[in-house]
Amino acid sequence: MLNQSLIAQAQAAYDAALNSPCPDWRSVAELFRAVVQAERIKRAKAKATAVGELPDYNVDKVRLLCRSPRIAVRFMDGEAVFTHVPSAPGKPLNVGRALRVAIMMYRSRKGVQRRAGLREYSRAIPVPEIFQVRCLETDELFDVEACNRHTAAERASSDPERTAAAAIDGV
Repeated sequence: MLNQSLIAQAQAAYDAALNSPCPDWRSVAELFRAVVQAERIKRAKAKATAVGELPDYNVDKVRLLCRSPRIAVRFMDGEAVFTHVPSAPGKPLNVGRALRVAIMMYRSRKGVQRRAGLREYSRAIPVPEIFQVRCLETDELFDVEACNRHTAAERASSDPERTAAAAIDGV
């Protein structure tokens, strides 16, 4: 749907440039490039969802050419974490990596908030399920069930005793 409006916009810009005495071919080219890029990303997403996994790849050796989009991750307890999604050019958004970073940020924030015996980041802090994942630049919502499946092991506490204590305390 969005892609059809983008195609129509690019076609309208092309038609206007043909009839213009001073056409802006660069803007027309940029619009058509956006159409091609959107189609490439759409195919990559379809491939990723067909497999049932979120894109999650290493970006250490990837040269990031532009600013990374940001996502908002909202957890069931009401906390929200905002993080960047560094992704390779031509690949889908690296949501899996961004979710791992969001979980680390959540644990760090909770560790600071507690201050009672737990002052640092700890894998022992259990992280609740994810309520919503939204890209701030495109307003795209990601599948919550897939996000929760992908991060289930990462969100689990490494200390069952601390998990039980947290459940009793209501934290």
